[in-house]
Amino acid sequence: MKVKKNVARKLADQARFQALLILDQVENHGGYSNVLLDRFHQETSLSPVDTNLVVKLVYGVIQRRYSLDYFLAPFIKGKKVDDWVASLLRLSIYQFIYLDRIPDHAVFSQAVEMAKLIGHAGLGGFVNGVLRNFQRRADLDLNKLENPLQALAVKYSIAPWIIKELQHQISEADLEALLGSLLEEPYVSARIVKSGLNSQAAREQLSEEGLTSQASPISPVGLRFESGNPVHSSLFQQGALTIQDESSQLVASLGKLQAGMTVLDACAAPGGKATHIAQILRDLGGGKLQALDISSAKLTKVDDHLQRLGLSQFVSLQVEDASKFIPTDGKLYDRIYLDAPCSGLGLMRRKPEIKYSKQANHIQALAEIQAELLNHTSSLLKPGGYLIYSTCTLASQENEEQVGAFLQEHEDFELDQIIADEVMAAGLINDQGMIRIWPHQYHTDGFFIARLKKIK
Repeated sequence: MKVKKNVARKLADQARFQALLILDQVENHGGYSNVLLDRFHQETSLSPVDTNLVVKLVYGVIQRRYSLDYFLAPFIKGKKVDDWVASLLRLSIYQFIYLDRIPDHAVFSQAVEMAKLIGHAGLGGFVNGVLRNFQRRADLDLNKLENPLQALAVKYSIAPWIIKELQHQISEADLEALLGSLLEEPYVSARIVKSGLNSQAAREQLSEEGLTSQASPISPVGLRFESGNPVHSSLFQQGALTIQDESSQLVASLGKLQAGMTVLDACAAPGGKATHIAQILRDLGGGKLQALDISSAKLTKVDDHLQRLGLSQFVSLQVEDASKFIPTDGKLYDRIYLDAPCSGLGLMRRKPEIKYSKQANHIQALAEIQAELLNHTSSLLKPGGYLIYSTCTLASQENEEQVGAFLQEHEDFELDQIIADEVMAAGLINDQGMIRIWPHQYHTDGFFIARLKKIK
């Protein structure tokens, strides 16, 4: 979407225009909503009310995109619609359907104004006509959908292939609960880093600064925030707190770490796991973490996190493809963490564009990459050591099936079952002794963790 400078200046103070700019980047140019909204927060001069509206509109439209396109289709059928205009129409009908407090006339006037200024007068007329027709004739009754799969896809705004992937793993009731939870606004979650600072003391200090938080139901060092942004807190500024989803906070502690160990984090970005491993080694009295990532830019951010938290002395960083990494000293590691590249289906609440950007064939391609990483990194582990394999996906092919295939091919490894005493909630552990977190269980990201022991 090309916007002339004078038009951008004229519309700059309108929340819907700012939302449209972000939506255009996400829907039409491969942008990431969380990254773009973080940048927007840093640069915006809008009021807090308008800033919150931008966030609500962006996440809402992306979350509901599949549904919005279904409802919109009859009104643009056979018409050539530019990508950014489609984004504008989605933005408008989202407000009609899902936001009761916004008057319809405000939606109409701003949509038409943006169409005219960014496009031309005729485009303003087109947008006005589509929206008027939608208001008069839109049929939002999903009971008329005879295909059960399509009905679920439209109701919960998710690609049918993802529903098929989930249907064979959980019950029908759990499936609907899961799909509904993916439309919820995610909590902002944080991990306590400072030694000796417990959850209660942290929450009390945060409360004094106007931040409402509660203890995580699954992580002993986790907090979830109901209001306010923890990055503005004194605890965050002091390096006593870091942002990390509660599910991923479980990974580091399941490695049975001991003082003085050498540890490999094979895919370290974005850094939550690496900083947590370093934190545990610090509290144990020492150890050394080798953190790899294939991306130099991402590893620089990991370094920034480590320095802010005062944990750099426990970590060596190296830009490297983990599937080809060979330690220069030839020594093996006591522990290896492999948080493998995955389809990210566990993050659909936090990164809703995943619901539309991923395709079924991506799963197989990623599974092959994961297998390659597992095969190579496992060769770098000492006998008696543990390899912690984790993903943020819900696809069984990338999780249980991946681990099963690895164990079949590697007789020198066995599954080391995670037991109830190691976690806060026994419901996190599946019947195979692996961690399997579904987003609707604890309102966190979906996650998978398996612990493998090298027995010879």
